[in-house]
Amino acid sequence: MIREKLVNEYRYLINDSYPYINSLLNNCYIKIIDGCLNPVSAPYYYLGIYYAGRNGKEITLYKNELRQIANSFGMIDIVFINAKRIIRDPASTLKKENPRLWLELYWVSSKVSTNLD
Repeated sequence: MIREKLVNEYRYLINDSYPYINSLLNNCYIKIIDGCLNPVSAPYYYLGIYYAGRNGKEITLYKNELRQIANSFGMIDIVFINAKRIIRDPASTLKKENPRLWLELYWVSSKVSTNLD
Protein backbone atom coordinates (compact mmCIF):
# COMPACT_ATOMS: atom_id res chain seq x y z
CA MET A 1 0.00 0.00 0.00
CA ILE A 2 2.71 2.48 0.97
CA ARG A 3 4.90 1.38 -1.93
CA GLU A 4 2.06 1.96 -4.39
CA LYS A 5 1.56 5.47 -3.00
CA LEU A 6 5.28 6.19 -3.35
CA VAL A 7 5.24 4.98 -6.96
CA ASN A 8 2.18 7.15 -7.68
CA GLU A 9 3.88 10.16 -6.09
CA TYR A 10 7.02 9.44 -8.14
CA ARG A 11 4.95 9.36 -11.33
CA TYR A 12 3.24 12.61 -10.30
CA LEU A 13 6.60 14.37 -9.83
CA ILE A 14 7.88 13.02 -13.14
CA ASN A 15 4.73 14.29 -14.84
CA ASP A 16 5.17 17.75 -13.33
CA SER A 17 8.89 18.00 -14.03
CA TYR A 18 9.31 16.05 -17.27
CA PRO A 19 6.05 15.42 -19.16
CA TYR A 20 7.80 13.69 -22.07
CA ILE A 21 9.49 11.19 -19.75
CA ASN A 22 6.12 10.53 -18.14
CA SER A 23 4.70 9.60 -21.54
CA LEU A 24 7.52 7.07 -21.88
CA LEU A 25 6.86 5.68 -18.41
CA ASN A 26 3.22 5.06 -19.29
CA ASN A 27 4.46 1.99 -21.17
CA CYS A 28 6.45 0.75 -18.16
CA TYR A 29 5.82 -0.96 -14.85
CA ILE A 30 7.46 0.73 -11.85
CA LYS A 31 8.12 -1.13 -8.62
CA ILE A 32 10.09 -0.48 -5.44
CA ILE A 33 12.69 -3.21 -4.95
CA ASP A 34 14.16 -3.73 -1.51
CA GLY A 35 17.45 -5.32 -0.60
CA CYS A 36 19.46 -6.07 2.49
CA LEU A 37 23.08 -7.12 2.91
CA ASN A 38 22.42 -9.08 6.08
CA PRO A 39 19.56 -9.43 8.57
CA VAL A 40 21.12 -6.91 10.96
CA SER A 41 21.70 -4.06 8.52
CA ALA A 42 19.06 -1.60 7.45
CA PRO A 43 17.30 -2.34 4.17
CA TYR A 44 17.93 -0.22 1.11
CA TYR A 45 15.56 0.48 -1.74
CA TYR A 46 15.84 0.67 -5.51
CA LEU A 47 13.32 1.83 -8.02
CA GLY A 48 12.78 -0.83 -10.67
CA ILE A 49 11.54 0.29 -14.07
CA TYR A 50 10.39 -2.64 -16.16
CA TYR A 51 10.21 -1.65 -19.82
CA ALA A 52 9.31 -3.34 -23.06
CA GLY A 53 12.32 -4.03 -25.27
CA ARG A 54 11.35 -1.51 -27.92
CA ASN A 55 11.53 1.61 -25.73
CA GLY A 56 14.40 0.73 -23.41
CA LYS A 57 17.05 2.83 -25.11
CA GLU A 58 14.89 5.92 -25.05
CA ILE A 59 14.06 5.57 -21.36
CA THR A 60 17.68 5.01 -20.36
CA LEU A 61 18.62 8.30 -22.03
CA TYR A 62 16.81 10.05 -19.17
CA LYS A 63 18.30 7.99 -16.35
CA ASN A 64 19.92 11.01 -14.65
CA GLU A 65 16.62 12.87 -14.39
CA LEU A 66 14.83 9.73 -13.16
CA ARG A 67 17.61 9.01 -10.66
CA GLN A 68 17.53 12.55 -9.29
CA ILE A 69 13.84 12.33 -8.44
CA ALA A 70 14.24 8.77 -7.06
CA ASN A 71 17.02 9.98 -4.76
CA SER A 72 14.67 12.60 -3.34
CA PHE A 73 12.44 9.70 -2.26
CA GLY A 74 15.32 7.98 -0.46
CA MET A 75 16.02 5.39 -3.14
CA ILE A 76 19.64 4.38 -3.66
CA ASP A 77 19.39 4.04 -7.42
CA ILE A 78 17.12 3.06 -10.26
CA VAL A 79 17.33 -0.21 -12.15
CA PHE A 80 16.13 -0.67 -15.72
CA ILE A 81 14.86 -4.18 -16.44
CA ASN A 82 13.72 -5.54 -19.79
CA ALA A 83 10.32 -7.12 -19.10
CA LYS A 84 10.32 -9.11 -22.32
CA ARG A 85 13.52 -10.93 -21.34
CA ILE A 86 12.08 -11.92 -17.97
CA ILE A 87 8.87 -13.19 -19.56
CA ARG A 88 10.68 -15.24 -22.21
CA ASP A 89 13.41 -16.65 -19.96
CA PRO A 90 12.82 -20.42 -19.74
CA ALA A 91 14.73 -20.69 -16.45
CA SER A 92 12.65 -17.99 -14.75
CA THR A 93 10.44 -19.10 -11.86
CA LEU A 94 8.66 -15.76 -11.64
CA LYS A 95 5.43 -17.16 -13.06
CA LYS A 96 5.16 -19.62 -10.15
CA GLU A 97 6.55 -17.38 -7.41
CA ASN A 98 4.74 -14.15 -8.22
CA PRO A 99 2.02 -14.66 -10.85
CA ARG A 100 0.61 -11.14 -10.49
CA LEU A 101 3.95 -9.51 -11.27
CA TRP A 102 4.45 -11.94 -14.16
CA LEU A 103 1.06 -10.96 -15.65
CA GLU A 104 1.79 -7.26 -15.27
CA LEU A 105 5.18 -7.68 -16.96
CA TYR A 106 3.53 -9.72 -19.72
CA TRP A 107 1.06 -6.87 -20.21
CA VAL A 108 3.88 -4.31 -20.38
CA SER A 109 5.90 -6.37 -22.84
CA SER A 110 2.94 -6.98 -25.14
CA LYS A 111 1.67 -3.39 -25.25
CA VAL A 112 1.54 -1.91 -28.70
CA SER A 113 2.65 1.72 -28.78
CA THR A 114 1.26 3.96 -31.44
CA ASN A 115 3.36 6.95 -32.39
CA LEU A 116 0.61 9.23 -33.64
CA ASP A 117 2.09 12.39 -32.11
